[in-house]
Amino acid sequence: MSRALIAGPRDKLPQSIEVLHELKLIHIVDHHGEDDTFHIGKPLSPAAELSDNLVKLRSIASILAIKAPPKERERIRIEELRQKVLSLELNISEEDAARKKAEGLLGDLERRIDELRPFASIGLPLEAYRGYESLTVIVGRVPRDVSGFEEAMPVAEVFRGPGVVAVFAPKAASEQALALLAQSGFTLVDIPAGEGSPQALLDVAVADRDKWKARLEEIQGRLEKMRERYAGFVVAAEEALEVEVDKAEAPLRFAVSDHSFVIDGWVPSSGFKALQTRMEGLGIYVESGEPQEAREEEAPPVLLRNPKPARPFEFLIHLYSTPSYHELDPTLFLFIAAPFFFGFMIGDVGYGALFVALGVVAAIRLDPKSIWWRILFVTAVGGVWSVLFGLLVFGEAFGLPFHPPPAHLEELSWESFGLFVPIPTLIHKAFGIGDMIYLSILFAALHLGTGYIIGFVNEVHHSKRHALAKLGWFMCLFGLFTLLTFSLRWNPIARWVWDVPLGWFPRMIEPLGLRGFLGVEIPFASLILI
Repeated sequence: MSRALIAGPRDKLPQSIEVLHELKLIHIVDHHGEDDTFHIGKPLSPAAELSDNLVKLRSIASILAIKAPPKERERIRIEELRQKVLSLELNISEEDAARKKAEGLLGDLERRIDELRPFASIGLPLEAYRGYESLTVIVGRVPRDVSGFEEAMPVAEVFRGPGVVAVFAPKAASEQALALLAQSGFTLVDIPAGEGSPQALLDVAVADRDKWKARLEEIQGRLEKMRERYAGFVVAAEEALEVEVDKAEAPLRFAVSDHSFVIDGWVPSSGFKALQTRMEGLGIYVESGEPQEAREEEAPPVLLRNPKPARPFEFLIHLYSTPSYHELDPTLFLFIAAPFFFGFMIGDVGYGALFVALGVVAAIRLDPKSIWWRILFVTAVGGVWSVLFGLLVFGEAFGLPFHPPPAHLEELSWESFGLFVPIPTLIHKAFGIGDMIYLSILFAALHLGTGYIIGFVNEVHHSKRHALAKLGWFMCLFGLFTLLTFSLRWNPIARWVWDVPLGWFPRMIEPLGLRGFLGVEIPFASLILI
């Protein structure tokens, strides 16, 4: 990366922005300072109109519920955009207002119907429930029959309906009436406004609800047709306007005086010459500076570049810490290690296949740019490793082994159900605990060792002393791993690692002729103490 300083006359600012956007090379460093000469620039003149159109388009997209981009998009001419957006906004706003009105009325009617339905089953006119000076009217729902109420309160009059009761009692006896009703699970309801027969009012409310429901369906149908017709235009216009707004508001990131402007940023060294040639063709001055000349807090920006299969794993790097410009990108290492450890942890054909299926569903249903798509992609790759481990190493599906262990033929397996898998099981999870423990130690040592090597390479660019510290930790890790391998030689996997990959390691100290414990364990114990 090279530091680029671009300076030119203020009247050339719009052309400069167009060239920079076309080349897509510069990472702009925002100007924050203010002095007597330079200040933060102001948006270009079309910015307000473009922003207004963009807000209207986003409102239209929200009303039409346009979520995924359509397969076919329209070509957009910015000059003709404003009139088309205004016309579309007017039509859609009218339909949206009609939809909201219908939804509001439907909500009111549903509440009115719920209020009237209990009273319609009783049969008394609504005016019969109010207007008394000496009586209290209590109406509510009861989950079970109110038995013996009349005997307990002979001064009260009771009217019943399916699951509802209305009590007319003297005001002095209202508390006693409520107490008796509470024994039957009584729930008080409000008396609805209006006069006349509740059943007649209910029929009118139901008819109005059906009418407005049909009208709402018509409105939604028209909006659906408009969505199908204008979705391509809305998506394409929104994307085009976002670009134009970014260009119009770009001066907010520049240093501007009354007659000139200055743009500060980072440019890939390979593309600096092309940028300089294009800008100088406009009469703009461009100066270059190498990244090591910049202050530490102005480190070059970082763009991770990885093969396409590894790109979904980049979000894991960003979750922890994005590597600096001079550091190694660990995405490829993570692309191998994370699914590998996930598959080793699960180690089951059945569950691994479920994880793969989950990833396939995500690939079909979700946007590849969404975080959930990336998470499920990582899970699916881990599922592939799980299938491989479950098939070739652990011989297991849905927690059940393919074959019973040789020494435990009575154990339940897939063979018990008549399913024979012609692949031998290398490690039985239930009985190969020692193998699994040593494999965990081996994989952990490889993982940590690779991390220390990456850390050593990164630290070389910063401090040789810190790099030596990483190397020291790597040696300690190697010593501890060798010590554990030597101590676990009774395990066949550990014995193979000790004899083959670690076969070069000396088995005795020649001058002293010491073997075994003194020849191997004491040197590594000293390394661990370091």
